[in-house]
Amino acid sequence: MKKEVIKTQLLSIERECASASEMRVLFMLASVFSVPFAATKCYSCAGICYSEPCNCQALTRFFQMGSCESEYCFIERKPTDVPGRYRITKGCVKRPSRTHFGCDYDHFHDHIQCICAGEFCNDMIFIRSMHRRNVTCRKCSDREPDCGESCQGQWCHEDSTTGAAGCGYGPPSLPYFYNGPELLYRRTRLCITISRGTGKPRKHCICNTNNCNAIYRTYYPWGQSEGITRTRSLISSTGYDESLTLQTCVNCELSAHDSAVTASCKQNSCVGHFCTYATQRLLFGGQRAQTTTPLLNERQGCINVTDSYQMQLGCSHKWMDSEEEELLCACKGERCNRDLATASLNHASHVSAPSPLATVATFVHLFFIAFR
Repeated sequence: MKKEVIKTQLLSIERECASASEMRVLFMLASVFSVPFAATKCYSCAGICYSEPCNCQALTRFFQMGSCESEYCFIERKPTDVPGRYRITKGCVKRPSRTHFGCDYDHFHDHIQCICAGEFCNDMIFIRSMHRRNVTCRKCSDREPDCGESCQGQWCHEDSTTGAAGCGYGPPSLPYFYNGPELLYRRTRLCITISRGTGKPRKHCICNTNNCNAIYRTYYPWGQSEGITRTRSLISSTGYDESLTLQTCVNCELSAHDSAVTASCKQNSCVGHFCTYATQRLLFGGQRAQTTTPLLNERQGCINVTDSYQMQLGCSHKWMDSEEEELLCACKGERCNRDLATASLNHASHVSAPSPLATVATFVHLFFIAFR
């Protein structure tokens, strides 16, 4: 009888150890793949800061404090037209483009963005010291692309359409890509050409070697045929990834106070490696106002890329409770950007995903650590 009791207790202990080991595996896998277990609450507010610490939660006199729920939270701080004054925003984000948690510069030396996971983790801005190699870049505006000036940054950027160039700070970034140091691992220069609406297509490039944006590159115009609808093509452009198939995409830009408004430009199309869908919704009047006026900006188009590595398919969603909302989507498929529902069907993952063998190897390694 006593032996059976001891045996039962030992079995119970083994089950508890197994459960604990399984939890260790789950926690380690979550940390590897950056997948939080459940949605958490985030601070949601906006305001103008005059000095550090910059925190919109204290500005309840002008802005009402709110909250929202998501897997991740964000803080952004950007300068205003008045020197020494900054606008800070806090809210929720799903499928962020940043590949690393924490606070860092956001393309410019006076722009900061923080991404975090956890209950009300977007409380304060804190940038940890980080050593990065500086590079020398051409720094000129589109009015004078050959100005002869330079700057010291962490990477260089260039608008090859206008000739404007400068220094980038924080993780390398391009629209519709994952933003992180991995972006320039495979090559030292990466370009993307964006067409949306009736505006002139723009070619943006980033690079990470000295004076890599010094040479002005000729812009190759898009092929265009006129008819009842207009079609643009990126086939004439050079230097792009020829292994990628071309997609026909909706090419339209719309600004309206009513989301039910449709535009005739929905029939226009463009051809590129990927289709894009971007929308921004603003509520003028704020949370405390008796009436609010919504403004919807919707931009559909296509992009060509020199390399699809680190391309973020699917939608990245960022919002502040009852204030503003922004979605950026990239997809593959004929006219996959015709509406938000279709564009979001693409998984928000890398085009060049890790191999199944690498994923299995990672799991086996973690399993061995947990049960050894």
